[in-house]
Amino acid sequence: MRPLLLSAALTLALAAPPTQAQDTKLPDIGSSAGELLTPARQAEYGGMMLRELRNYGMLLEDPLVDEWLQTMGTRLGSNSAQPRQPYTFFMLRDRQINAFATLGGYIGVNAGLVLTAEREDEVAAVLSHEIAHVTQQHVLRGVERAQRDQIPILLGMLAAVVAAQQAGGNSSGDATMAAITSGMGLMQQRQINYTRSNESEADRLGIRTLARSGYDVDAMAGFFERMSASMRGNAGGYSVPDFLQTHPVNITRISEAKARAEQMKKDTVLLTTQTPTGVRTERVDPSDPALSDPLVQRGNPLLPSGMQFSVNALSRGASGQFDWARERLRVLSADTPGELSLEYQNLQRSQKNGLTDAQQYGLALSRLRAGGAAQARAD
Repeated sequence: MRPLLLSAALTLALAAPPTQAQDTKLPDIGSSAGELLTPARQAEYGGMMLRELRNYGMLLEDPLVDEWLQTMGTRLGSNSAQPRQPYTFFMLRDRQINAFATLGGYIGVNAGLVLTAEREDEVAAVLSHEIAHVTQQHVLRGVERAQRDQIPILLGMLAAVVAAQQAGGNSSGDATMAAITSGMGLMQQRQINYTRSNESEADRLGIRTLARSGYDVDAMAGFFERMSASMRGNAGGYSVPDFLQTHPVNITRISEAKARAEQMKKDTVLLTTQTPTGVRTERVDPSDPALSDPLVQRGNPLLPSGMQFSVNALSRGASGQFDWARERLRVLSADTPGELSLEYQNLQRSQKNGLTDAQQYGLALSRLRAGGAAQARAD
């Protein structure tokens, strides 16, 4: 019994996930997480993961969707805490609601997340959150702290096991298992604390990046609220979005996101610009060069009034391409043409004014996919 229990203690301890409680502040300047892997090695591992996803057919690779996603992500990255960090954004055909960041600035987004979002600002909010995970090196910091933390916990567990065995008696087995359970509980609690801390930090920095990029700072809390509502709708435990499993959302987190957004509004001013898709109103930092850019204030005198827009206007906020990108994703991520046809029928029935222009475009693409070129032209 004694060797078996010692073996169980070792196995359970070593199999535990990386754990460590963490402050909600930014990492201390002396963090050595970056020493675990050089930036070049991180990029290498990220590239290896992307190649494996491609080999398994999990990527959704479309030039138009890729350009939309990469342009939005690059804009956010350039306004993040590490603007020189290279990023690679890619889309997965999975319709589960999820997004993730890994080593080397590689950030993946499921098609299901874009299909669930109601506007580009919400997708940008999720991307800015994932970018913060990269800039704060949360993956490497988790590994580093686990290396420092697991050994003391393991030794404490073994000491408790040995003490229980030496005490003898009928209760020694129960005491041993209690020691193992206690150690595992400590590891799990530290993992929970670590996750909460990282998510809070990523939310805080993400909202700042969102504001600097000209997106709606309320988008993050709004998306979280909808995800939380979907979780309550699945109270039976069925089909909980992957995003909620990897990014736990609760009332406190939503409230904090709203509070940060309100504070961001106090620290910014409204700027109105003319874009190819109409007038855009956004919040910018008072020191933003766009406020003093004469092209923003007056428009380009060499262009007709209907075509006047600024370079800054194009590089800030929503691109105006979201609705079209979402429909393209809807078509490309569908399992079968039949399911896609049913999906558009449901959309048409559920909307008072029928399909939007972007949805009509998606319907035409779905006809082409099903081999109905003539019907696609009619649509």
